[in-house]
Amino acid sequence: MTRSLDEQEIRNAVVARLRELLPGYRIVHELNVAGQGSNRIDVAAIGAEHIVGVEIKSRKDVLKRLDEQWVAFNKVCHFVVVAAHEKHFAGFREKYWTEDRPSVPQLNHPLFFSKWNHDKHIWRYPKPPESEWSKYRPDGTSWSFDRLRQFDRIPHATKFLEMLWAAELQAECRRHHVSCTSRSTRPDMIRALAWNLTGKEVTHAVCRQLRQRSFAEADAPIYPDHPVPAPQPVQEPLSLPFEGTPA
Repeated sequence: MTRSLDEQEIRNAVVARLRELLPGYRIVHELNVAGQGSNRIDVAAIGAEHIVGVEIKSRKDVLKRLDEQWVAFNKVCHFVVVAAHEKHFAGFREKYWTEDRPSVPQLNHPLFFSKWNHDKHIWRYPKPPESEWSKYRPDGTSWSFDRLRQFDRIPHATKFLEMLWAAELQAECRRHHVSCTSRSTRPDMIRALAWNLTGKEVTHAVCRQLRQRSFAEADAPIYPDHPVPAPQPVQEPLSLPFEGTPA
């Protein structure tokens, strides 16, 4: 996939940070949220029972589709991050702040601007240096999350299963002894699995299949009975940058 150098720079930083925060997770690029369609998660970290999705907004991007992407990604991820270039931030001030208190950079989008409870989902790039003050500011400086507290969302079962291909759904039907045939359609198998499996079993099924699926750009597959491979180095772009940019 062709990417700008600006996007690849942020992507490399995101991948490096995810590897630090989530050792043993498989890093996948351009993960489709419904098996097929237009909404793709730029970078996904897939564990045995959790998925973290990251949407990247470089300085050349616009935030027009962020509403749609935010809704779609939160249906299939346990945690979603927006990693955005500092160009997309604007200064925010509360009315009661004193004049000597500096404004706080916040993502300039209605979903996040002035919404203090959403700051944990924002990673500002370049990552600003941390200080005791910045740890308590909703300005995207932390580049972190608390897995015990913030991975408590349970994805929508049918939306989660829609990420799987027909062959993967058939494999999970066989594993869980859910009736299906070679003529069973994806919607039929999705309904059957959502009805017969617990939420935990659905999560394990989807994560298992995505961890072992072949992708154009991803870490090596991780199979259920195989040990987790050693950490992967930062990946380079698979294709040349946009025309007109330096190679």
